[in-house]
Amino acid sequence: MKLDRQTALLLVACVAIGYWLASPPSRPSPLEDRPVLRWITRTAKQLLWIAVFVEPAPAQANARQMVKAPAIGEDGYAVIDHGRGW
Repeated sequence: MKLDRQTALLLVACVAIGYWLASPPSRPSPLEDRPVLRWITRTAKQLLWIAVFVEPAPAQANARQMVKAPAIGEDGYAVIDHGRGW
């Protein structure tokens, strides 16, 4: 496929117009007009950072304690204990 000069110029013009239309507007962002939302956002970010460092990492369980042999029922299939969860 050959790309002639007119098609190349049209392609460049379309990219330039699309870039110009996609640029952010010059008006202020919505958070500047809404101090309550700005406060909520700032507080939520701070609380998330605090939550990362406040709670300690869970203790590692012994691998032998996690592996359990399944109990075999009278019918020959493994018995599942749904009350134990994961």
